Amino acid sequence: MARKNKVESSPHYNEIIKRLSCGESGRSVSRWLENTYNEKISFAALNRYKSKNIKIEDRVEAELNKRQELKNKTENAVQSQADKIEAAEDTMSIVAQTIADNMEGVAKVASELPTIFGRAKQDARDPNSKTEWKDVANISIQANKIYNDYFKHEEDNIEININEGFGELADAIKKSREIYKAH
Repeated sequence: MARKNKVESSPHYNEIIKRLSCGESGRSVSRWLENTYNEKISFAALNRYKSKNIKIEDRVEAELNKRQELKNKTENAVQSQADKIEAAEDTMSIVAQTIADNMEGVAKVASELPTIFGRAKQDARDPNSKTEWKDVANISIQANKIYNDYFKHEEDNIEININEGFGELADAIKKSREIYKAH
């Protein structure tokens, strides 16, 4: 069996290792041993032991690498989450814009229907016109279809169906919130 060196055979081995591991110099630990316990271990022996066995520089470098890796993983997770939220917001914006454009088109058609319907009725009364009463009826049917597609009518009350066309937007918002809460 190999002979133990002075550091390993010291009755104060654990205290020596603790001090060297905390970054104290061999000279400082040597002075502390001599002043506290009247034990003599040269600072050169302590420094040799420290560089051979404790290797603080290697441990510090390993810790820094570990921290950098954790930082990179965290940054990647944050960036991924931000990308997902940004994509969801872009989707919601597109859906909202599409719905707004559609509603604007419906509103335009609806505002023009009375004029178109009035002209069609007037033309249908004129025997020289090519417009027939079935054309007037078709305009009426189309107006009714638009009304039924975008509005509800119950008895004498008219309600705007705010869910029509907004389901996609609600789903996109819900999905965005779920993604955000999951991370």
